[in-house]
Amino acid sequence: MSFLFGKNNRWAMLDKIFFSMFITFSLIEIANVFGGIIDGLIVSNFLDHKFLAAVGIANPMFSLNGIISGMFSIGMQTKCAQELGRGQVKETNRLFSATFYIGGATAFVLMLVEIIFSQQMAGMFGAAEKGAELAQPAAEYICGLALGFPATVLCSITSSGCQLDSGRKRVMRSVIVSVVADIVFDYMAIGFNTGVFGIGLATALSRYAQLGYLLMHFKTKDKMLCFTRLSTSFREMRELLSYGTEKALRRVTNVIAPVVVNNIIIFYGGADAMAAMTIQKDMLNFVEILAVGLADATSLQMGVLFGEKNDEAIREIGHCVHKFNAIFLGGVMVLLIIFSKFVASLYISEEGAVRDMVVFVTCMAAVFGPLTTLVRTRITYLQAIAKTKNMQALVILNSLVYLVLSSLVLGGIFGAYGVLAARPVCMLLTLITVWFYYAFNCKKLIPSPMDYLALPKGFRCRPGDIISLDVRSADDVSVISEQIQLFCKGHGLDSRTSLSAALCFEELAVNTMTHGFPKCKDEPGIDLRLVYSNDGLILRLRDNCPVFNVERYIAQEISSSKGELRLGLKLVGALANDISYVHSLETNNVIIRFPPVHETLSGVKI
Repeated sequence: MSFLFGKNNRWAMLDKIFFSMFITFSLIEIANVFGGIIDGLIVSNFLDHKFLAAVGIANPMFSLNGIISGMFSIGMQTKCAQELGRGQVKETNRLFSATFYIGGATAFVLMLVEIIFSQQMAGMFGAAEKGAELAQPAAEYICGLALGFPATVLCSITSSGCQLDSGRKRVMRSVIVSVVADIVFDYMAIGFNTGVFGIGLATALSRYAQLGYLLMHFKTKDKMLCFTRLSTSFREMRELLSYGTEKALRRVTNVIAPVVVNNIIIFYGGADAMAAMTIQKDMLNFVEILAVGLADATSLQMGVLFGEKNDEAIREIGHCVHKFNAIFLGGVMVLLIIFSKFVASLYISEEGAVRDMVVFVTCMAAVFGPLTTLVRTRITYLQAIAKTKNMQALVILNSLVYLVLSSLVLGGIFGAYGVLAARPVCMLLTLITVWFYYAFNCKKLIPSPMDYLALPKGFRCRPGDIISLDVRSADDVSVISEQIQLFCKGHGLDSRTSLSAALCFEELAVNTMTHGFPKCKDEPGIDLRLVYSNDGLILRLRDNCPVFNVERYIAQEISSSKGELRLGLKLVGALANDISYVHSLETNNVIIRFPPVHETLSGVKI
């Protein structure tokens, strides 16, 4: 893995965390894609084709449910990630609990609405006039699915919470639990002859099985998240939901835009071109698995780093996004282009115009991969740094406006082939729009990487107001301790603060090396970040060792009076009054705040 992270990379620990998140989110997306086709496979094999058509008609239910669950879960994840970056665990728990309670209640009300108006919804989705015979089975399937709506929303919220609380493996396993449960319950529905209602109910019950497994996270010893009493406001919840509009807008535009594009492709190429586009959608879904994985990892980690006000780490993750995109999506692109004819032969055995179109759409899907990754990660990044309006505008332009315009213009020039090329072109137009926006605002033809980060004014620390180093040995500790004292004195802080900061760093670093490094499964490391501002001095230590809650340990041992406290940590407890601990993204984070006590030339503290 040295080609991914480097051997002595200052940011190796952060890069590995991001890579782990990318792989985990990609695997979750693979499981979700696989789970989404189970009902169709079982219905097509064991029930009448009329029931399969009914399931297809009711498919927009998944998008509708996804809009609600996405708004709650993504909004909560974004806000909680920012609070964790600030070290505010209590605030994180309050936001998570409020979203869980309100999201569950909202989903329960909407579940009743979907059941009561299932017939009308079936008609709205297409079971009317010529499809009237499908109205009843479609309504039955909708009723079955609706019963799982509360679990779907709560699963989404809880999954996001677990990911913040270093529980990504549990989330991945929960998806597998859901898929297996869905298969088992589907076969039970077939055995009991419950029709499509039973198939929908099986999917609903699988969501409850997944939710039960996710909730077991809160019984684990080292969990950080916990449920608290409901405490929020309408304004806060509205702001939280606004962060989640990316998923909602994307799902809405993914319903509207394909209807227009399908009509355009049929106009220019007929049924053959429509068949090629259907195959293209399958390929795009496959390619987007990695793009979604990178985008979700970006959203989660950038949110935490934004809360920390860590512009250096944010820039490093941006570098990781481009590196992993080039390696993985670039690799997929090259393979698809090389084997495009072979892939086309798997879909269309006979040579001819349709097979040529499939070769073309395979190449377009290959080019689409790296471009859509850049667009998706830009959108989730804007979401993570609270640029909500920019994020919403970019989603609408990319998913609706540019796609429809590209299809119309390219279709008029190149016919069906032009429409089939519209998706990568609309991604390219979106990236050009991003470039133009920052070039115009910064008045530069080529904006710098920091310009593209678009961080708020005052976000970045002045170079002289920060120390950011990695610690790997005892020699590093002694050298950095001296640097901390010089740093404090250079900013006019009193000798007590200078010595306290240096000693706290020494004792925490030595404690981690002594007790944490030997137990670390990966290459151990400590990341130091010391920041001076008008509010005082903030010392932050991050390590990738096993969970150790320094704040809780010091508080419990001091209150117990058993004398078992490690002397170094006892000294830290005596020197620092404001210690907080956060375990997030599989790292221990200790934050110590010192008040801004300065010393004049006469030695008087001010």
